[in-house]
Amino acid sequence: MKDEMQFLYRVLDTIQAYLQDIILIGGFASLLYRFHEEATQIDSHYLITYDVDLAAEGKIPVRGDNSIHDLLEKAGLERKLEGNFEEPIVKYYPTEIKESKYYVEFLSPLSGSGTKRNGKPDLIETIQKDLSAQKLRYLDLLMKNTSKVHTSSISDLQEQPDLIVRIPDPSMYIMQKILILKERGPTDRNKEYAYIYQTLTCFRKHLKSLAGRYEVLITNQDWKRWYFNFLRLSHDLFRKPESDGSFEAAKILDDVTPKMVSAVVMNFIRNCPKI
Repeated sequence: MKDEMQFLYRVLDTIQAYLQDIILIGGFASLLYRFHEEATQIDSHYLITYDVDLAAEGKIPVRGDNSIHDLLEKAGLERKLEGNFEEPIVKYYPTEIKESKYYVEFLSPLSGSGTKRNGKPDLIETIQKDLSAQKLRYLDLLMKNTSKVHTSSISDLQEQPDLIVRIPDPSMYIMQKILILKERGPTDRNKEYAYIYQTLTCFRKHLKSLAGRYEVLITNQDWKRWYFNFLRLSHDLFRKPESDGSFEAAKILDDVTPKMVSAVVMNFIRNCPKI
């Protein structure tokens, strides 16, 4: 994974003045959980990712002389607009690679109905000058009790100057992944199943402790509803080896069986607080 980690480091190093303002989510967060202080090393294949998903809670102040957009462009990352929406999705691609599979995308929490007063979709938020973020439901969870990882703990990056990266609490990461599955297409959905298994396997010695962190959600009526849906969906998707989540995750991970996926996820769910 050296190339993937080098691209991640390039992005983080470029915007290091803003690392306090953003959270690394998505597939790279799942990879970085391996280097969390509570993680246990696993031998199974890790799913490779090429997109750096960066989440912001809201507006980001400009720090120093350059905005995030300016820094990315100066570092050779070109902004491109994608999608057939009135407000297109913004992604940054390295200019030196033609049709690159690597890119950077910014995300922010979606609240409310997801529709503007004029009836149009509420998809994009400007979080800084010249910088747009795609709004996603349930992203609020990833802002709660974030963890930190030092890039110097990553074998492929040990020769680089150390950076401190914020990543979601693994329990909230799992819950958010489960809740967004219905909005994902088949290919992306299968990757999410794999990320869920990978993350829980990393923390297999601390599943009871991770599950206990959901207690803070039960006192909030909105989050309690989200939590209830999370438990229901987890049972539907992973209760048996032949369930969709168990079966599809095993298809794209080497040396992993549907029975293994179901066992790990359901062990975690059994430790979750009852409501």
